[in-house]
Amino acid sequence: MTYPAPPAKTSTTGPKILTFGGIGLLVVTAVLAVFVVRLFLSVLPLGIVDSDGSPGPDAVGGTDVPGSVTLTLETDTAYTVYLAFPSNTAAALSEDPTVTDAMGTILPGLPAPASTSTIGGVSAEGVHTFRTSAAGEYTIDVPELADPDSTPWATAVVTEGDDLPAFFSGLFGTVFGVFLAIGLGVLGLGMVVGGGIWWYMRSRVRNTPGMQRPG
Repeated sequence: MTYPAPPAKTSTTGPKILTFGGIGLLVVTAVLAVFVVRLFLSVLPLGIVDSDGSPGPDAVGGTDVPGSVTLTLETDTAYTVYLAFPSNTAAALSEDPTVTDAMGTILPGLPAPASTSTIGGVSAEGVHTFRTSAAGEYTIDVPELADPDSTPWATAVVTEGDDLPAFFSGLFGTVFGVFLAIGLGVLGLGMVVGGGIWWYMRSRVRNTPGMQRPG
């Protein structure tokens, strides 16, 4: 005895779940992409110097090289000294800057982030990082250039919050976020395309005479 073939399953619930789930992932990907861009911009040392080499909006102060500047700094905060000079030249300090607190104690130096900011033909490279112990006045003495003839001028600019651990955590977070956004985007797009095709085929079966589910 021959039995008729089972009726085709024409419900579109599965394709709808897959498609809208993919759309949801794409929305999450877009939000993550915005977050990654903001994190990436926070890692970049922007706003350190102006186009004339003077301290930019994100700096707390600066001085000519060689020179000295006394700044009122916050407690337990990392600061980085950047060396600014024309981008078409090269410059380096003869030795590390010296940072002294109000009691005359010299603060130990920390590894400076290998970061560079360029704006309007001026480059700024991180050369020294230190962390304050208490709020108060700190004096930063900047030595002369290793080769005074290497550039027509140079300035030292001090900016807050560019300690090495934070820099690398932000950098690794950005890289991880990029790969995560790419993965979610590919998955979401695949779900949308696959769900759309599945949805179309189910709808086509439902609209084809003789292929609908009976009853």
